[in-house]
Amino acid sequence: MLTAITILKQELSIVGLKVKEESDLNDKLKYDLSFIKLEWEYISSPRNIQNLADLHLDYQQASLLNINDLLKILKNSEGKK
Repeated sequence: MLTAITILKQELSIVGLKVKEESDLNDKLKYDLSFIKLEWEYISSPRNIQNLADLHLDYQQASLLNINDLLKILKNSEGKK
């Protein structure tokens, strides 16, 4: 009986260590996930995207057509048909 209790204590100790390891791993994964979420919020922020676009893209701003110019374009395209 004493041997069985000793073996059970040993098994319980091993299970306790495994639970502790899994708990530590879970805490680490939660920390990593929160860090990745913060990184994603920064990377995908409009201000960061604008800064990256200004830095890496060679673009020029286009002006929008006013209604009169659009009507002239449509009138000319209808006349060509």
